[in-house]
Amino acid sequence: MKTYPLNSSGVLKRYDYLWPLSRDRWAWEYLRRNPKLRRDAELRSDSEISERMAPCAPIRMLRSRVPQRLAERWGLVFMPDPDLNGLEADAVWNKHVYPDQVEINCSPRAPGQNCDIWDRTVPICDITHVTDLQAREFLLVRGKGCVVQVRCTGASLIGLEPVKMKLTISDLDDYERKLKAQKAALELVEQGPVAEMPLWTKTTQILRDGLVALDCLELGMSRRDIAAVLNGQEAVEAEWGLETGTMKDAIRYIIRKAEGLRDGGYLVELLGAETGLDQRVA
Repeated sequence: MKTYPLNSSGVLKRYDYLWPLSRDRWAWEYLRRNPKLRRDAELRSDSEISERMAPCAPIRMLRSRVPQRLAERWGLVFMPDPDLNGLEADAVWNKHVYPDQVEINCSPRAPGQNCDIWDRTVPICDITHVTDLQAREFLLVRGKGCVVQVRCTGASLIGLEPVKMKLTISDLDDYERKLKAQKAALELVEQGPVAEMPLWTKTTQILRDGLVALDCLELGMSRRDIAAVLNGQEAVEAEWGLETGTMKDAIRYIIRKAEGLRDGGYLVELLGAETGLDQRVA
């Protein structure tokens, strides 16, 4: 897939962290800008989630203490802080809205047996272990400017006995997409330098520009103002008044696309869910 750098001068530099994010992190970036989600998030209490460090490794452990009905409405395991971005937020998606998440199966580890996944991730990645009210377990693995969500099956990761983890694909639906997600996850533990310059694809550029547009609209800026942020004032002066309206059409498309993703489209278009927000709420 072709990649290229983008102008990130001025305010656009704030969005550079977005370029390597996976689609589920992009989904959170759009959802956290939804006013209804933010109102629901105001109702959450810190006491709903317990947090502690694992006794045997530098792993944060989060566990839900109460039902998370408001979060589940949006497809989330529990309600993250919407002020935190796609790298920072503990946004964990339910399997039915994010079917392509990486999956590992855990089984009892024999004495003296190593676990390659554990040995390659724990020393270099920041790991958060999440348990919902039904005792389902997830991991958020952070490294190299990315976050990978992992669904855990089989033996519990927090049981008394050590476990061996194996990557698995439990069904053949969209096999290629799930295999691609696994390959992306493995890049976290591969040796090699981290890219210093953000490199975008056509898709991630549209997603970035959509977030910029939403933030500008929230500040009361006009479409012309948004065009100036994205393209520069000089380009706007030269093209905004043209009868062909190419720049105007592009800004109109970006705003329409971004508002659609923010208001529920993230479920189908970014997470791969079968139904959107309207059908889920109904």
